Amino acid sequence: MVSLNKYFLWFFILCLVLTMIAGVLAALLPNQIAGVLTAIPYLAAMIIVLQRFLKQQRRAPTDAERKKLTIGYTLIFWSYNFLGVFAGVLIFSHSDPEVWQTFVAYMTNLRFLGTTLIMLLMLAIPLYLITYWFYGKQAQRMALKMFGA
Repeated sequence: MVSLNKYFLWFFILCLVLTMIAGVLAALLPNQIAGVLTAIPYLAAMIIVLQRFLKQQRRAPTDAERKKLTIGYTLIFWSYNFLGVFAGVLIFSHSDPEVWQTFVAYMTNLRFLGTTLIMLLMLAIPLYLITYWFYGKQAQRMALKMFGA
């Protein structure tokens, strides 16, 4: 099994850059359309990194690599999203302390946390399953088409 660290790094960089681009686009688009942009950076980065993996390794990921990549991508994506939320709150609370107080108030509200968790899972579970599927049979089909092996 090859080291997957470079693929995790590529995923992180691509996902971060694409998220920033999607954030700018989301600010310009109506809210109904902007919500769809949440998953696009993850999916695009996942596909680009898979193509890079296939070209470098000349094969599809093994089952062990597939599981590690799926879990790793999920952890990377959600970790930097949570860090972004906290960084945004900290940055904006310097100019307005009420921002931090409002944030803390929402974090202690169980109804808000429950709704947030449900919304998070509605995005996280499909992304996980799509990644797991895409790095399995789909990657094998792509490798077969690219290399005939």
